[in-house]
Amino acid sequence: MNKLYLIRIFIFCLFFSNKISAQSTISGKISDETQQALPGSSIYIKDSYIGTVSNSQGTFKINIPQKYQYGKLCISSIGYQTQEFDLNKIKASLQVKLQQDTAQLNEVIVMPKDTLLALLRRAYGKIKDNYSDVDTRMKGFYRETYYEPNKGEYLYFGEAILDIFKTTYSNTTKGQVKLVESRMNKHPLYENYSSVMWYGGIHLPLNSDNVKYRASYLSPNDFKKYDYTIYKDKLDDKPTYRIEFKPKENQKARYQGKFYLDTVTLAYLYSECTYTEYGIEKRNKYLGTHSLQVKQRTILLKYKHWNEKYYLSYISDKEKLFNKKTQSNLIQFNEFLTTNINIEDAQPIPFTEQSEYRDVFYLKSKDIQESNWQNQTLIQADSSLNKLIEYSPNRADLLLHKKHNLPKGCQFKQKLTKILTNIYTDIYIETKSSQSLTSGNIIYSPSSETVFNKSIRNTNQQEFSLGIKMGYKLNAHLDINYNWQEAIGKNISDLESLGFAYETPIINRGNQLLLMCGVNYFFSQDGHHIGDFKSETNFKAGGKKFNADKIALYVGQKKQGFSFDLGLRTKLKKFYSLFITGSYQFNLREQDRLFIQEKSGFFLTRKKTNISLKDSSIEYFEDGLQTSKTSFDTDKFYLKVGIRVML
Repeated sequence: MNKLYLIRIFIFCLFFSNKISAQSTISGKISDETQQALPGSSIYIKDSYIGTVSNSQGTFKINIPQKYQYGKLCISSIGYQTQEFDLNKIKASLQVKLQQDTAQLNEVIVMPKDTLLALLRRAYGKIKDNYSDVDTRMKGFYRETYYEPNKGEYLYFGEAILDIFKTTYSNTTKGQVKLVESRMNKHPLYENYSSVMWYGGIHLPLNSDNVKYRASYLSPNDFKKYDYTIYKDKLDDKPTYRIEFKPKENQKARYQGKFYLDTVTLAYLYSECTYTEYGIEKRNKYLGTHSLQVKQRTILLKYKHWNEKYYLSYISDKEKLFNKKTQSNLIQFNEFLTTNINIEDAQPIPFTEQSEYRDVFYLKSKDIQESNWQNQTLIQADSSLNKLIEYSPNRADLLLHKKHNLPKGCQFKQKLTKILTNIYTDIYIETKSSQSLTSGNIIYSPSSETVFNKSIRNTNQQEFSLGIKMGYKLNAHLDINYNWQEAIGKNISDLESLGFAYETPIINRGNQLLLMCGVNYFFSQDGHHIGDFKSETNFKAGGKKFNADKIALYVGQKKQGFSFDLGLRTKLKKFYSLFITGSYQFNLREQDRLFIQEKSGFFLTRKKTNISLKDSSIEYFEDGLQTSKTSFDTDKFYLKVGIRVML
């Protein structure tokens, strides 16, 4: 389709706009009286939730649905007077000059400390009243960039449309994110500039909503850590309280900054906080890499009043870093803009469509030439970013369809990251009952010089084992896994298995509750501890030579077969979840064995083997009768409780 044909279609739509639902686009630039650009200014349709913010050069672009064509466009910025424009009278790009609002600006309110803290407690207590008291589904625009500011080189530039399920502000339970659309332009030398890949970015509107998750500087429990100062101020042409806060001397607090309260409702309207030295130190420990060092981090949030409640409107997270390897400064910048909100019977996102916190946006996003978005409310890119996404037709065709050959190291790193983010580890305790021997005796003579003789008397007891399971997620529901466990205590209870597991949500909102089931093929060894013996001479057993001073003997069974699991799992934090599982063991093969293990010497080199109770070197008795079968056994039903870790 050529350009002339597209233009004809566009003109046709304009002439028949009264019959066809359409929307117009308004762009412009916002500056102050001295022509200085005003980044972060709010541009929104009055009495609606449609809006955007200006970029670092003060420019913006916003789509206007037809039903608002006779509405008003509001433009505001902190410390400036709000301006309104009739949408039906806007015929060209807007050049907006905001005038500074000096009325009541920076006027310190003299207030006793107890009175100020009481005000802050009231604001905190009114969160459940001021913010959404029902679950919501939000649509929004997300941008993630990683760049080298000194050279103006962008290591990558990505955008996405997100669908978000958010629980009520009356609690701090987690929400869900779906990646609807994405596009990204990647620098071919990304690996040369950076040694990390960033995850969790698309969860920014969930995890960094400081009001929803009760940030420490808002919480009465942490007031003792901060000094607060209150000012009279204005925000979006409305009177506000500006609260500035900083950590008290010798107090360990992550943030310092300011937030704005509505003077009537005491709702949090705006928050801007930066890391303290302590916050930077903790952040560097969290990143866990010596080659990349955090220098500063700033988080900015805006909330908008709509339908008698306040909702998250905009959030940005800017992190300044230093790469020791390349001796270069880097900036990692994420921002999210809410473009639509639905509170009518908002339902959670289907389980298979949810994005995990560990997902790497750099790897999940589509290449830019695969995306062709239309009619979306976007944050207009800076001119430096436009070099990546807005080209002349010839250059766009050349660059957007060119396939870069990434360095081999980068390709390996991407593949490794994809694998690692699908691996999980379960650490658990297993308990099951054992049927111990009532009375018995064993005489084991591995050589003419060595004889072990011991009577056996015991009762039934509870067995405990420590286990580790490593799994790989094939998709949201299915995984393959390897399991290993060993007994805690004197008896032997070793197991290895390979299996498949399936999980699906029972409760798909807040802290999800997942149903887990699995089938495994196992190999196990269970043995009752007969006793520890001194060994005066070396001997051979099971093809191994034993030369330790101390030997332990066990009588029991080797088994193999299928096991079936059924359990529940719930997420605790970003990477951790708690699970409980009941299992049944179906044995296909059982062998009665004597287990022999060295108990002295270096623990990593201690030998272990087993031989049949039918072996000629063994005389085994139960209840006075010689036999080659043991009555020791473990219950086929057992219970596991543990923690799952998934990066």
